[in-house]
Amino acid sequence: MATSDIERRGHSRYDLPDQIEYVLDPDTTGKVYKGVTIEVSYSGMRLYVFSLLARGQKLTIRSALPISSQTATVKWIEKVEEGFYKTGLMFI
Repeated sequence: MATSDIERRGHSRYDLPDQIEYVLDPDTTGKVYKGVTIEVSYSGMRLYVFSLLARGQKLTIRSALPISSQTATVKWIEKVEEGFYKTGLMFI
């Protein structure tokens, strides 16, 4: 990773391909969604999801991962194709 990427993000990112489960906050339905992690850092993660999320939306990660927080906010989302999105999360 280039030095400028680390300085801009604040923390190094590490590859962590893994399936995760998450719930949307606040959501009382208990519906569990699935995603696939790509990279993680101390402050956030990048993952693929199969449902459209909104920037600023909060979610709770239900999977056991080596991360600093189980709660995150959507910072950006990019449509890859219909029903498949790449997103960046910031841990809170």
